[in-house]
Amino acid sequence: MKRQLTIATVLLIALTSCETPQALYEQAETLYAARNYEAAVPLYRKAAEGNNTEAQLMLGKCYDFGYGVKKDLKEAVRWYTLAAQAGNADAQNNLAGCYYSGAGVPVDMKTAVLWYEKAAAQGSPVAYNNLGLHYLNGQGVPQDRAKAAEYFAIAAKMNDANGQYNLGKCYYMGLGVQSDLNQARYWVSKAAAQGHRNASLFMQDNNWQ
Repeated sequence: MKRQLTIATVLLIALTSCETPQALYEQAETLYAARNYEAAVPLYRKAAEGNNTEAQLMLGKCYDFGYGVKKDLKEAVRWYTLAAQAGNADAQNNLAGCYYSGAGVPVDMKTAVLWYEKAAAQGSPVAYNNLGLHYLNGQGVPQDRAKAAEYFAIAAKMNDANGQYNLGKCYYMGLGVQSDLNQARYWVSKAAAQGHRNASLFMQDNNWQ
């Protein structure tokens, strides 16, 4: 009897482990990678309801872009917010973008900056680049071109193509830094090497090929 109970317990644990939020998320990822979005969404949802932040992020993306569900920006924001509040940096970036563009929420530049700052604090190069844009244009923060260049430089050194391109333009135009065409070419070319289309066009326009 004891052996039978032990085997039953092991089987129960095995079955239960297949339904953990992490296991469900991993199954959903496999389906998502195969572009079987309609099958992935229910698994993402179940994992998200189990507080898996990666699943919450991906469910938000599905609603954001209409993958496997009807596009619903407010629902996207709801799931991004849950993941962002739990500390998911990618969700924080996406949520910031929603507040920046007014996707599913009213435009709110200060709140966008707040979420980008949270993501940047976790070392997100995307967040650093976007903070640079906010300071460059004075959106949600006082305009500060030197701080913008500083943030672009952080993103660029983390190999973010957008950060490299924006830093290169700062050096080209002398925005927040002393104009330096060598530095401009260096950073723009690094972005172009990563396939950044605007950087490649910038290289062509300046005959830097």
